[in-house]
Amino acid sequence: MDQGLAALLGATVGVLGTVAASAISSGAARRQLEGQAKVEHAHWRRQLRRDAYSAFLAPANETRTALKSAGRALIGDASDVTEADHRLRIARDQLVLVQAAWAGLAIEGPDAVERAAHSVHVALHSMRTTLLAWRDSLGAADRDVGLVERHAVEVTLVSERLGGFTAAARAALDGTDVPPDRRG
Repeated sequence: MDQGLAALLGATVGVLGTVAASAISSGAARRQLEGQAKVEHAHWRRQLRRDAYSAFLAPANETRTALKSAGRALIGDASDVTEADHRLRIARDQLVLVQAAWAGLAIEGPDAVERAAHSVHVALHSMRTTLLAWRDSLGAADRDVGLVERHAVEVTLVSERLGGFTAAARAALDGTDVPPDRRG
């Protein structure tokens, strides 16, 4: 083989090797950037969800606290209707925030968290409705003991549902399934 042809063939092989190495290197870099972008996007989504879950949980807990305080104000012969009404207004205002935060959860998801939030919202609303009926029955001769008992059950139910929401939110943030005993 002629030396000139051998040099040309060697140079061609060298150029092809360089081009191939460059293509492989750029493909690896692209895959690495895509992987990094996916990780960053997942982190951003997790942060959005965490913020949405907290935005729901804070007013839900405030509502529960206000409703429990209203119930304590109504108990016994020395009922403090003024205090109960004050706490019921606080609960009403917090329920507006719960409703707004629930709308955000419907978008952020996942479905298990949205369902758990909905069950909390429904239980809080029911608890407030029971307290309003209880307050309205205070002047009646046959003070409705059923409403008092119903309120006691609803206090427990709301706590359970808040626990279910918290478990569902934590599972969603961790990327795990919701434990069966916590599904709402």
